[in-house]
Amino acid sequence: MNTLSITSYPKQELPKLGVLTQLVELSRHDYIYIKEKLKPGIELEIAKDNSRIWDSQALAVFYKGFKLGYLSQSINRTVNRMIFNFGDVKVKVKSAHKTDLFKGLDVLIELR
Repeated sequence: MNTLSITSYPKQELPKLGVLTQLVELSRHDYIYIKEKLKPGIELEIAKDNSRIWDSQALAVFYKGFKLGYLSQSINRTVNRMIFNFGDVKVKVKSAHKTDLFKGLDVLIELR
């Protein structure tokens, strides 16, 4: 006859996962004025942009009032759902392109 050994394991919390994405349309906004100040870990603001009538889900990303660009349309729906279901989200600079700062700015979006 086999015996069953029951052991209890400590409760483990899942790591905070986020969405890593890239901003689009960097060169069309205020990004040129503050691109040198954006370092990894700096927190950014995100807001719905109603001026884009062709994209009702548009989310703009700001740094101290300067518009950097937009989240891509492929990720907008997911982030809007995160905001609707869980409240506010935190957006941080993950990394910038090393040689050409207009080629990309990676951001990490996490739940607060």
